[in-house]
Amino acid sequence: MRIMFIECLFIILILCVLYTYFGYPLILALLSTFTGQKEHTGDETDKPLPDIALLIAAYNEEEIIEEKIINSLSLTYPGEKLTIAVVSDGSSDRTDEITKKYREKGVELIRVEGRRGKTVARNEAVERTGSEIIVFSDANAIYERDALMKLARHFSDPEVGVVCGNLRLLQEGEEENLYWKYEKMIKRYENRFHSIIGANGSIYAIRRSLFRSLPAEVDDDFIAPLRAYTEGYRLILDLNAVSTEKDIASSDMQVEFQAKKRVVIRGIQSLAHVSHLLNPFRYPAISFELISHKIFRWAIPFLLLAVLVLNFFLPRTPFYSIIFLLQIAFYSTAVAGILSGFRPFYIPAYFVSTNTAVFLATIEYLLGKRSRTWEQKRG
Repeated sequence: MRIMFIECLFIILILCVLYTYFGYPLILALLSTFTGQKEHTGDETDKPLPDIALLIAAYNEEEIIEEKIINSLSLTYPGEKLTIAVVSDGSSDRTDEITKKYREKGVELIRVEGRRGKTVARNEAVERTGSEIIVFSDANAIYERDALMKLARHFSDPEVGVVCGNLRLLQEGEEENLYWKYEKMIKRYENRFHSIIGANGSIYAIRRSLFRSLPAEVDDDFIAPLRAYTEGYRLILDLNAVSTEKDIASSDMQVEFQAKKRVVIRGIQSLAHVSHLLNPFRYPAISFELISHKIFRWAIPFLLLAVLVLNFFLPRTPFYSIIFLLQIAFYSTAVAGILSGFRPFYIPAYFVSTNTAVFLATIEYLLGKRSRTWEQKRG
């Protein structure tokens, strides 16, 4: 009886892992095909364009901020309806100085003293603008010229509260990051099935009337859209509104690892602020997406660890022995890849490094650690 219980639990845990990475996207694809809605394209409308404030978050971005400002000034959105502002979160380099050079061209500098974090900086920036639509951008996000036009057209529909654009992360050789393409595929299916469950800080627009001041420890691009959703507004994805970023992987594995931990801690912190959306009886569709996409993903390292441990207690049959050896081989390859940087071992190394970061981040969160600022280093 004890062995049978362990075998059942072992199989269930493996199925949970498979569901997270493969089952959920497949179910979404099927649901979006048979019951979903059309993708939103931001087609032309006779209604007048809204006033937009483009708020560019920056902390010590002297290497990229001028390129971003020039890019923003080249956008096709009517100048009389567009306000551009660099929101400097206590930058200590030449970010502010460079921004001031473009004051005569209409670029504002909003400086927030004290390095208080991106969320607080954006809170203060929104308070200082009266534009109907707020577009949030990162300093290293380069927009295609019609990106704002694509975002703005959706707001002719009074039911639309948030529009998320299409972030393309380009690696060396101008190839898009493979994992990010996988994430976008899921987001696209979520959009077609019911709703996206968050935006990204590189390119998203929200009605100013829906934006609420948020605490420093949460990500506004995750929580602000979900709060708009609870107020009855639609959250949509427009893949034609494109923002491009260089996906610059750090040569320092420790930097990458710590960055992943911060992302997960902030994600858990953020979800805690909208935990009521996890109630499947009140919010069946959005809770299904949040639990499947977020909570199951964060649970993966714990599930994998449990699978490995339970494998020790299973009968030494060929089936269970092969599964155990495959796990050992995979993790050994991952460790070798992490230590050596050997390119053919990149996928297992990335997978194990990411899930180890998730594991430690979750433990640290449960022990009371919180994250309130963001780092300039990227990867």
